[in-house]
Amino acid sequence: MKRKNITLITGTEGTRRSLVEQLEPYVVDFAHLESCTIDEGIDKTIKADLVVISTELIYDDAIVHIEDKCPIIVARRVLNYSEIEKLLSIPSGEEVLFVNDCEETTSECIDWLKKLGIDNYRYIPFYPGYTPKEKPKIAITPGEVSLVPSFVDEVIDIGPRLIDITTLTEILKELNLFEEKWDQISTIYLNKIIDMGKALTEINKEKSENFNHVVKVIDSLNEGILVFNESQVITVFNENLKYLLGLRRPHLMGRRLKEVITNKELQAFILKQGKEETDIIVIKGEEVAVTRFSLKEDNSTVVIFKKAAGVEGEDNERQELYKKGFIAKYAFSDIIGLSTSMVQTKSIARKLAATDLTVLIEGESGTGKELFASAIHNASARKNKPFVAVNFSSLSETLVESELFGYEEGAFTGAIKGGKPGLFQQAEGGTIFLDEIGDISPRVQSRLLRVLQEKEIMPVGGNKIIPVDVRVIAATNQSLYEMVEKKSFRADLYHRLKVLYLRLPSLRQRKEDILPLVEEFLREKNKEHLIIEEAVKKKLISYDWMGNVRELKNTIDYMTAVCQGNTISLEDLPQESFFHLEDKAEDKHFEIEACGDLMFILRALYHMNERGERGSRARLLNEARQQGMALTEQMIRNRLEQLETFGYVSKNLGRGGTSLTAEGLKKIRGII
Repeated sequence: MKRKNITLITGTEGTRRSLVEQLEPYVVDFAHLESCTIDEGIDKTIKADLVVISTELIYDDAIVHIEDKCPIIVARRVLNYSEIEKLLSIPSGEEVLFVNDCEETTSECIDWLKKLGIDNYRYIPFYPGYTPKEKPKIAITPGEVSLVPSFVDEVIDIGPRLIDITTLTEILKELNLFEEKWDQISTIYLNKIIDMGKALTEINKEKSENFNHVVKVIDSLNEGILVFNESQVITVFNENLKYLLGLRRPHLMGRRLKEVITNKELQAFILKQGKEETDIIVIKGEEVAVTRFSLKEDNSTVVIFKKAAGVEGEDNERQELYKKGFIAKYAFSDIIGLSTSMVQTKSIARKLAATDLTVLIEGESGTGKELFASAIHNASARKNKPFVAVNFSSLSETLVESELFGYEEGAFTGAIKGGKPGLFQQAEGGTIFLDEIGDISPRVQSRLLRVLQEKEIMPVGGNKIIPVDVRVIAATNQSLYEMVEKKSFRADLYHRLKVLYLRLPSLRQRKEDILPLVEEFLREKNKEHLIIEEAVKKKLISYDWMGNVRELKNTIDYMTAVCQGNTISLEDLPQESFFHLEDKAEDKHFEIEACGDLMFILRALYHMNERGERGSRARLLNEARQQGMALTEQMIRNRLEQLETFGYVSKNLGRGGTSLTAEGLKKIRGII
């Protein structure tokens, strides 16, 4: 097998060393790994079978050195889990300085720590160019010890952020090494997670909800993972275990064990007292190796499920699809809402599910379009077949066709030997959910129209037509009708998609559902004990929630993180700037419903430029997350290109970012 060449590009030398150390064990037998840094300069054109860029923040600086035909993966990074336990000895409520090399990564790391459940400190950001008024004596840093100010007494270095498991999987797939190396990756991650779970229980016994973050890392492993406490309340229940047990409900943590595990033999085994033990138990007709061990310090039990060796056949294929996320996780029973508008919408959706026709779902961002698409699939005759969701805004233009329709061997540089089936083929017999359908190019619109008309596809680089049996559900937060009028969306494709139609109500149209949703979000976080003051409830109901249910959930997450004791008061509400406020522009380019994203970006760039900050995609992404907006990096890139065509923004070279033009300044000043 010919050795392949990988080039890793990082911003700093410290990050380069850490990521090389992480990647080498997985690729050393099959590929040659080179690395370089932006800080030290790149003096040649990079040619490789795969280029890995360590972060979106250096993408613009790195791309100018890379040969056009090279496949590129921009890494997603997470904190080094093996070092997290260092933080758990810090006294609760302590002020701590978080030190990193720039504003974006500093905020991102603090957010990660809070998501991991390490949220009982007051984090104060510190990065070059910004010095806070406070001077804590303890500092945390992901490898940037040299940036820690002199007034700090204790420095806790948790090491540079590492490449996450999703990116590692993408790298192995690109190099055609996935089958050989996946078990090694999953074993390493599983061992780290178990070790960290034990450390968490030893150091922070009263915060058993810290286990919840484990699910975020282990959902894609081969094993099913279950953890429950001494009261038999589930604290971890990962996605693969849902598959093994045939469960579709998304939120099982916080429920009683016997409510979820109904297999009597399995119940008896996992509730059995004693030392670590493994047994083979038949679950849904399959032999599964079940290992149970106890965390005595917290009276919790961990159970690991792994299908016994030698299990073959169709179920293995379905499980592989499940691991890729090709399964519908929600049913109509998971959609919360007793308002008239929501009851009517669910009633219509159930009727649509009974047919096999194409469905178009329209609704504002955050109204639950994927939730409804998933529920429609699970209520249809195709419920036991794949549910494949694809978001067009998260795919680059060059990837859309090959991802949807697949490709033949040799179709382009970097194509996998033997070719690759597309998402339509992988959804065979089931449903494909096309989200953000309004973002596809005219070329893809044309190819998609053929699929809907002829029920067949042709892979990129191929000459053979492949028939497909797939139901299509499309969704958008834009007005496709108005796009058709503007000639930016094909009328014939629009009518092919809108065979059946579902319009989702905004949250401000069903305010009676706000408090039930709040209760559900608290239950999901195991925070049902919190008391919400009546004044807070009235305030929540009074908001218009332009970001809809997603924005409401973000607000609840914020309040549960900052509240003291068992009561959420008015003081715990976010500042007004936290919320996604309604846009007032009436310009033809900025219809509220269709182009609210553009208005947000214009406003954000204006304020960044006023503060003297560069308008980078990373800053815009961080701002969008803070305001509860469902924007991805690719969506921001697309919106910036759109604004550039309008003449409202201009892109600067290198790290200059994006700035408003004179026309853009005139436009935004006329609005704000």
